[in-house]
Amino acid sequence: MLNDKPVLIKITHSDPELLKRLAWFQQQPGCNETIIRSGDGDLPDLTITRQGVFLTNGAKQLPFHPSMALIRLMHLLNGRSDRYLEATQLKAGDTLIDATLGLGTEALLGAWAVGDKGSVLALEQSPILAAFVQDGLNHFTEIVPDARNNYKQAAWDALERASRRIEVRWGEHCESLKRIPSRSAHVVYFDPMFRHTCKQSDSIVPLHRWSDHNPLHHEAVLEACRIARNRVVLKERKDSPEFQRLGFNILPGGRYSTVDYGVILV
Repeated sequence: MLNDKPVLIKITHSDPELLKRLAWFQQQPGCNETIIRSGDGDLPDLTITRQGVFLTNGAKQLPFHPSMALIRLMHLLNGRSDRYLEATQLKAGDTLIDATLGLGTEALLGAWAVGDKGSVLALEQSPILAAFVQDGLNHFTEIVPDARNNYKQAAWDALERASRRIEVRWGEHCESLKRIPSRSAHVVYFDPMFRHTCKQSDSIVPLHRWSDHNPLHHEAVLEACRIARNRVVLKERKDSPEFQRLGFNILPGGRYSTVDYGVILV
C-alpha cells in the first residue's frame, strides 16, 4: 500500500514559516510517519525550501506548478477547445469529482469551468501526493508567474481563483466513492494514466514513484455511475483495452493525440 511507506521530509532552513509548513504536513492524514533531516546527503522524498516544496527522486525535483493547466487555459481563452472539457461537458455551477488527482491539472481546469458557484472534490490515494497538491493550492499566490502577455496573466489569475474551489481528500478512490451520496455530483472523472509513465517523462518520475499503478476496477466505475448525475469520464492511452473492459464509449477526436476520452452517460 502507498500509505505504508514512511514520508521522508527534508527542511533546508529552520525559518518559522518553513517550520510552520512542516508542521502542516505532519498533520495531514497518512503523513504522520515523518523523518526530518537537514544538511547534505541523499535527497529525500519531499523537501521544504524557501523557494517552495519539492517532490524528489535522486537528482530530479518536481515543484507544484500549474504549467499544463496554464497552457491549456491560455488556449481556451484564445478560443481553442480542450478535449477534457469537451468530454466532461462541465458547466458553471456543476460539481466535479476528480477521483485520480495526480498533480491536479484537470482538477484546476474543471474548477475553472464550474466557476464560483461550482466545486471540485479531488481524491488521491497517495497521502504524500494529496498533501503535496493541497499545499501547492494553499500557497498558489506565492508562485511567481512568468506572465509575458495579457492572455497568460488572465489565465494565471483565473487559475488562482479556481484553486480555491478544490477540496483535496486522501483515500483509495473506490472506498472514498462508496461514502459519497448518490447523484451528488454532475461528473466523476478518472485519469489512471501515471501507471503508463514513459521514459521520456523524466519531469514526473517523482510523481510516478508515489502514484498508484493498478488498473481501474469495475467497482469504482459502478460507484461513479451511482454518484454522477450526468456522466462518468475516463482518460486513457489511445487504443487502450480499458475503455471496452470498463464499458466506456470512446469520444471521437484527437486523431494525432496519444490519449482518448471515454464516457458513460447516466
